Amino acid sequence: MCRPVNSLGPLEDASTGAVRYYSLARFAFLEALRLWGVGQGQRVLLPSFICRDLLAPVALLGATPCWYDVGPALAPMEPPEAWPEASVVLAANYFGFPQELAPFIAYAERTGARVLEDNAHGYLSRDRRGRWLGTRAPFGLLSFRKTLRVPDGAALLCNDPDLAKVVPAQIPSNGEGIQSAQSIKTRLRRIPLIGSALLRMATTVVRMRRMQKTGSAVPLLDPLSESNIPFSPNPWSGLLSAISQTDGQAEIARRRALYVECAQQGERYRVDPVFPSLPELCAPYGYPFRGGVSGISAMQRVADRMRFDLVTWPDLPEAVWQTAPAHYRNVHLINFLW
Repeated sequence: MCRPVNSLGPLEDASTGAVRYYSLARFAFLEALRLWGVGQGQRVLLPSFICRDLLAPVALLGATPCWYDVGPALAPMEPPEAWPEASVVLAANYFGFPQELAPFIAYAERTGARVLEDNAHGYLSRDRRGRWLGTRAPFGLLSFRKTLRVPDGAALLCNDPDLAKVVPAQIPSNGEGIQSAQSIKTRLRRIPLIGSALLRMATTVVRMRRMQKTGSAVPLLDPLSESNIPFSPNPWSGLLSAISQTDGQAEIARRRALYVECAQQGERYRVDPVFPSLPELCAPYGYPFRGGVSGISAMQRVADRMRFDLVTWPDLPEAVWQTAPAHYRNVHLINFLW
């Protein structure tokens, strides 16, 4: 029987191991690689459909990224026997939807690689067996700021008791890692009655000014993002309080209801959902889809009406961008963060 949902979600299942908190999931990834002894001359196997900033931890240790490709439904395209050999392989739960881990386990058994579960999108999401995403491999990554309205916050879940014994002590939660823009957004959001409206107005003004200055409403890509993490790893001091005060069951229900509503609109406007259905225990990050110009425009209106952002994802690594297939280039997301 599945355990009841509570406010802590996967942190409950990690209680027998260790949890370490950081400002960003990139720092948690970096720590996991360090604990596994990844360094110069070693390779880390990543999905080629990934944000470029996830390469920074690999680069900082002098290791080299290599790739496996994913299909339109974001599962590996080729069997694990065809993947290049590496010391660590990363399995990503895209948009909070559980990735099937069997190919990654088979790969690890054949090559001796370590499996790391990237669950930055899926805090409070579970697989069909009721296992919290992020707890299904020796190390798991969480990014609370992708699910909860917090200025920053991430975690490394050490699900192997032996690894938990060697994890360094928790770094101070002094907020040094907070990005100023995220902190301002959080404070605005918390103003009673008018907070959400103020946040939308401030976001509109910032984007207009950015467009005038750079020609782009969204931040331009940082050329150093693949090799550097330009922030402090120290998490926000209020992170644990915010997590403990979250009604996990209500948040899961909210996200699932929003997904159903978006899926109905997506069918109406004939866009293609990335995933064919919503698994029973999934707490979706948002509604990911592909579509033509008219469909994307219609879904933008849906997002505006629901007061959510519609974004494209991801910012592909430079090594991938030039040859990326079409299904990598046309993924849009109605983000359910409020």
